[in-house]
Amino acid sequence: MSLSGHAWTLGAYLHRWLRPQTPPPSEAWSGVVEDAKRGSLRLTGRLNRADSAEGLVVLLHGLGGCADSSYLYPGVKACLAAGLSCLRLNLRGADRQGEDVYHAGLTADLRAAVESEVARSHRKVWVLGYSMGGHVGLRLAVEERASSVAAVAAVCPPIDLQATARLLDSPSRWPYRSYLLRQLSEIYSEVARRRDDGPRVEDVAAARSFVEFDSLVVAPRYGFRDAQDYYRQVSVGPVLSRLQVKSLVVAAAEDPMVPSQSLRDATVDSPENLTVVWSSPGGHLAFPRSPKILGDGRAALESQIVGWLRQQ
Repeated sequence: MSLSGHAWTLGAYLHRWLRPQTPPPSEAWSGVVEDAKRGSLRLTGRLNRADSAEGLVVLLHGLGGCADSSYLYPGVKACLAAGLSCLRLNLRGADRQGEDVYHAGLTADLRAAVESEVARSHRKVWVLGYSMGGHVGLRLAVEERASSVAAVAAVCPPIDLQATARLLDSPSRWPYRSYLLRQLSEIYSEVARRRDDGPRVEDVAAARSFVEFDSLVVAPRYGFRDAQDYYRQVSVGPVLSRLQVKSLVVAAAEDPMVPSQSLRDATVDSPENLTVVWSSPGGHLAFPRSPKILGDGRAALESQIVGWLRQQ
């Protein structure tokens, strides 16, 4: 891969950091998800209500992110411009309030949101997930009870978790790995303040690879043998043929964090319910201002995605 993908990815991150955007005013949202091991867990998020009850888009953050991650804000604005309500959901623990830790295949939190009272007050519900959030959305779309969702869109989803972990754990990806592991350690430390049934905070903070973190935290919490077992059981790539609803994947050919070949391999025989579009140039969650990928090169990426969702 050329350096272009890194430049796009890091450039977009620096732009968001140096010129932070402010999302439209929103209200706090909370819900509850029932967990077999933890019991009732509180979910949180931010809700923007549109005047019309036509539809609600649930936005999902990426690994280590949260409902206030700035890469979600263009999606909020695109939804409101289209007259749709928007819920930015915190997967459990992402709000740093210590409820629990999530993983890339845990759909219970998303299901609780799409079946919540606020979702039922709208005629249609769609899901738009970024990076790992896109993977969670696609996992929901392959489950039998995903019929409450009209369509799913995923931006730069890591559909092969083992291949993605292998790439991110390589020496050349240490800036991304270091940043993400620091966020995950922060989430875990808040959980550990409330519960003492997991590994020591110091051991988790010392993890230097995703395989190590997932073996320490995710695997024992959710009953996987180890990180490899977790990746094998949860990765959505091998089961894309089971998609129950129309799904869209937006990918960057030079994404430095998600191996593009894994997506190409998984979609050689593209499932009927799946549309895959590619952008070049681009990076991880980083695209040209108006990429011509869904037929309208004049509109921003999120506006094109929201338009696609409404058509399904």
